[in-house]
Amino acid sequence: MSSSLGVHITNEILGQKVHMDTIAYSWVIMASILAVSFLLTRNLRIEGYSLRQTILETIWQLINGLTSSQIPGKKGKNYIPLIGGIFIFTLFAYWLGLMPWKIGEAFSWWPKLDNGNHWEGSSPAADINVTAGMALISLVTYIIAGIKSGGAGYILNYFKPLGFVEWLDLLIRPLTLSLRLFANTIAGEVLVMSILGLVALVLPMFALAFELFVGLIQALVFSLLTTVYIGTAVAHGEHAEEH
Repeated sequence: MSSSLGVHITNEILGQKVHMDTIAYSWVIMASILAVSFLLTRNLRIEGYSLRQTILETIWQLINGLTSSQIPGKKGKNYIPLIGGIFIFTLFAYWLGLMPWKIGEAFSWWPKLDNGNHWEGSSPAADINVTAGMALISLVTYIIAGIKSGGAGYILNYFKPLGFVEWLDLLIRPLTLSLRLFANTIAGEVLVMSILGLVALVLPMFALAFELFVGLIQALVFSLLTTVYIGTAVAHGEHAEEH
């Protein structure tokens, strides 16, 4: 069975090759999150809970629990929108690649890749550019959080005798964040595709259910690690400010 996982629909923009399918998928996810959030947050009530309000409060409590437990003081609430956005985007980006996109091959208008194979609808999280971009957002956020918390004292941590450890963190943390999500997304899509190629019924349903759960775990891990990094930077900043 030939596979085109990792191959993208490309176009050249300003002399650079751009993954158009990744961009389209990412914008669709972001637009969907905004639209669904708008619809779900309309007419919320203190009493007489609805299902949609229960779902919203469950997500809120999850993200609020992450930020309040990992970020010192009451500063965690400032990062709820960021961590919540990362969690929801990562979750749906992972799940999107697990959908049965191969059914599109039955249609003549279904797009083809540069190698001649049909596009298989790979997840945005299976593109290292996306996961690296998300890791870069995490990196910039926790650096800014540290500076806001400790000012010049936080910056001086990078120039102390053991400051090389801090510099290593700037490389290792975003690298592990991006590679973990990227590798697990690719592995999940390969697993589902392989099982579909061997067995057409029943077993793929269990594999898909398992990968949907894995997607939830991956979104939670990425969000948790980002929160931990922000909390560590804030704590270091407060410690530097005291001294």
